[in-house]
Formats: sequence, C-alpha cells, structure tokens
Amino acid sequence: MSATKNIASFTSSLRYEDLTTEVIEHLKLCLLDTLGCGFYGSKLPWSQKVIEAVKELSGDHSENGSRIFSYNEKFSPDHAALINGTLIHSFEFDDLHKSAVIHPGAEVIPVLLSLSEYLHNKGEQVTGKQFILALAVGYEVGCQVGMVTGSEQLNKGFHPSATSGVFGAAAAGAKLLGLNAEQTLHAIGIAGTQASGLMSAQYSAMAKRMNPGKSAQSGVLSALLASKNFTGITNVLEAEYGGFASTFADTSINEDEFNDLGKSYEILNVGFKPYSCCGSNHTTIDSIMEIIEEKDGPFTVDQIVKVEIESTTATKHHVGWDYEPSGTIGAQMNLAYATAVSLLDGVCSVEQYEDQRIQSNDVNQLIKKVQVVPNIDFDVFGREGRHHIKLKITFRDGSVVTKEKTHAKGSMFHPLKPEEVKRKFIHLLTTLYGKDVALNYLEDITRIDDYSDINYFLDGIHKNLVVRE
Repeated sequence: MSATKNIASFTSSLRYEDLTTEVIEHLKLCLLDTLGCGFYGSKLPWSQKVIEAVKELSGDHSENGSRIFSYNEKFSPDHAALINGTLIHSFEFDDLHKSAVIHPGAEVIPVLLSLSEYLHNKGEQVTGKQFILALAVGYEVGCQVGMVTGSEQLNKGFHPSATSGVFGAAAAGAKLLGLNAEQTLHAIGIAGTQASGLMSAQYSAMAKRMNPGKSAQSGVLSALLASKNFTGITNVLEAEYGGFASTFADTSINEDEFNDLGKSYEILNVGFKPYSCCGSNHTTIDSIMEIIEEKDGPFTVDQIVKVEIESTTATKHHVGWDYEPSGTIGAQMNLAYATAVSLLDGVCSVEQYEDQRIQSNDVNQLIKKVQVVPNIDFDVFGREGRHHIKLKITFRDGSVVTKEKTHAKGSMFHPLKPEEVKRKFIHLLTTLYGKDVALNYLEDITRIDDYSDINYFLDGIHKNLVVRE
C-alpha cells in the first residue's frame, strides 16, 4: 500500500453503517450551511458573470443536464459543478477546516449535486444514504490531504481549496459513481494533476471565488474519466518527483500515511463561519465583539486613537497586507477592514461587505489607524493556532484594552451550535425567498438520509427556490 492507495481503499470500502450518528448529523449541517451560501451567492454580480460565460460554452442541456442554484437552466455536470462551487464560495461565508485550509462544501457538494442528476438522467437512483456516504468520503479525504499539506501550500502562495480540494471532490465523485478501488485510485491521480490555484487572487480578483468551483469541476471530470478506465498518477500524493506534496508543499508524505482513515473523522472539525469574511480575521472580530460588550460599543472613529494587531506570520501574509479599497473581495480578505467595520458596526455580516459600506468614509478613516504586525513567537502555535492574535486598542479617553485569542467562534475549538447554523441558513435564504420557504427547506435537508431517491429532494429545491429564468 501507499498513501494514495490508502485513500483509494478508504474511499471505495467505506459503508454508510461505518458512519457514526455524530458524523452524519454534522454532515447535514455542512450541507445546510453550504446550500444556504450557494443560493445566497447566486444573486451576486461575479456569480452571474460565471453563469453567463459558462452558458455560452455549455450548450443546450435542457433535458439531461444538471441544475444550478436559483436558475432553471441545465448544464453539463462538470460545468454545473464549476458554477455551483463558485456560487458557494462567492461571499466568503462557506464552511472551513482551519488546519487543512480548505472549504470542503464548495469543493465536494457541487460534485454530488451534479452527478446525482447525471445518474438520474441515466435511469440510476441515488438514495439519501448514498449521498451522505459520498459526502463523508469527500469531506474526509479533502481534509486529510489538507492536514498534511495545507499550511505549507498557503505559505507558498497556493490556494489549498483549489489544490487539496480536488482530492475530496474526486473521491466523492468516485464513491457516488460506485467505482472500485483501482478506478478510485486513478480518479484521485487524475484529480491531482489538475490541481491549481493561486492566493494572489485574494486581493481583488473574482477568480478567488472560482477556485473551489474548479476543484469541483475537476472532481467530476476525474471520476467520470476513471469510470471509463482512463488512468491517472497512482502515487500522486507521495511521488518524490512531481508528486503533490513535494511540488505544492515542499514536503514528503510517508508511504503509510492515511492508513488509519475512518478510525476518527476530521469531518467533525469542519467549522461554520459566523462572519462573512476570511477565517483568519475571525479571532480579531471575536475579540472586538467582546470589547464592544464590555465598553458599551460600537464606537466612532473619533473614539479610537489606534488599533494594533500582532499576528502569526501566516495571518500577516494572508490577511494583514496594507488595505486599499478594491471592492468586496479585497475587503473580505483583509484584516484591517474587518477590524474597522466591526468596531464601527458591532456586527460583521453580509451587509458590512456591500459596496456602500466598503466605500464609506468612516470605515476607511479607521482603517488608517489599524496596524498589523507579525510576531514570530506566535508561530509556535502551529497550523491549528495560525489565527492567534493579540489585539490592543487605544481609546481617546486614555483607556487601553488588550485581548489575546487563539481560536475563533465557529472553529473546531468553539463550534457554532446547530441552532446557530440553522439561523444563519434561514437568514441567508430569507433574503431571497422569505422565511416560510427557508424553514421548509431546512426541514427537507435535516431528513435527507430518508430519501429513497435524491432526485425528489433536488426537485423540491429547484421547484421552490428558483427566482431567475
């Protein structure tokens, strides 16, 4: 066996009965959160640009295609996965595995949505339990690969959701298609050679939104190619020359890596975002919310003299760069912006990243008082503590408040309660469809494993949640 073969073996052999109730219920929350983000993302301008462009390429799939969030049009399965993955990640609100540095929902769930319809169009039925099982495989594989390589990739400037993410996407697709261990091995090998994505997209490029969608698209293509016995790189993860770990992360993977998959699940460490911005900002935002409560905030620009944030080197590189207004994407990926708008508004949700707020004078004035500096001593916290910060705010009245925090609300260390994830979902869908529809849809998702044919579930989604022709 080898590391890549271990993953293929786990993927092909895992059974629904192997999943604990805890894992199944957490996956339902992942699905709920991801679908909420996808439908909300469908209204955004950059999402519509992707849809329009892909529509020109995809051709007419009115009979046998796969559907996308909020639209009636159907697309080829790989194009539907590309679009849906982009929509899910289009507002920095989707789920996150902090240590693996991936957003598994945007990479895995689009694969399963599009392939479920692909199989239905071929006359094959996918049950709710099969869907959940493939979801478990995709999440676990993506997270496990990311755990080994994600932080190193991020430091080199790769976007792990677009690189590590392809493995989870391909594994999920292989499982749903019922591929055997050999075919699954090749699906993973085909996916690995398609991995790509650069973090420099985070400053202003709409391409940042598309990176997880590309992972999903590659996952669909990889699984379908492998089902035709097309071959991939059978040692793609551990190969010394041209392997994924050696090339993307300057590291090595042992032959026996991943040989204990299924004994415990990284799925349970996938967290949900309470704030609609990069997860590296969340420890600072949490600290600000505590200060607001303690000092009867929110505050005005004049009340604050300066804000100093010490961070890990990784956080400085990722979100601590000097901010210049460049639109929603740059604002969501920047720590100074998140700091300023949170101090002024006392909340950091979707409304804080609308154009009017981004361009407002008070936010941009306060940003000039925010300084982010790396503290190499914080790097000892490792990959799990890469969001560690120390926040110091000096107020005009002479008072100084300091907060130090390692783990944010919504992370594996301080997870959101199921009720909080559900409230987030209801809030997002209510903005488009109203609360009654949101509540009905929530109920459908919580019982997805009871469906004998997942297509009935998908039909229900698109019947009630289509707002565009």
